[in-house]
Amino acid sequence: MVQRERQTILIVEKQPNYTQLLVKQVIFAGFRPLVAVTGEGGIRKAIEHHPDLILLELDLTDMDGLEFVSLVKEEPLLQKTPIVAMSIFSYLKSAALLGGCDDFLQKPVKMIELMGHIRRLLMKEAPVVGKTPKVLSRPTPRSALS
Repeated sequence: MVQRERQTILIVEKQPNYTQLLVKQVIFAGFRPLVAVTGEGGIRKAIEHHPDLILLELDLTDMDGLEFVSLVKEEPLLQKTPIVAMSIFSYLKSAALLGGCDDFLQKPVKMIELMGHIRRLLMKEAPVVGKTPKVLSRPTPRSALS
């Protein structure tokens, strides 16, 4: 049996306690975490490791989160990497999505919700061409047969 390599999630988060929580959840869900506490460190790790997805705190200490997104999207090998922005401020959602993020979650993030968003963005299975889904037909009621 061939074992698939685990997908990598880069977590760019300045809060150590929140980072630990995200790392535990990412590992529990079967992904491999990478961590950066600054935007610059996150960009270096993204370029070096080409993560499958980036979880990004928008309020970074060294740069604006949207600046981070812009710099990451300039890298040809990272242009299609999904970025999930996170912030305590819900009003940043529109700016994040317009700024190139693929999703936005308001903190505190519910972990089950986070995993749902991650799985949706990483789902790479394409539909099988030429196959139509089986339609379940309802049994005809006996009264209709009489």
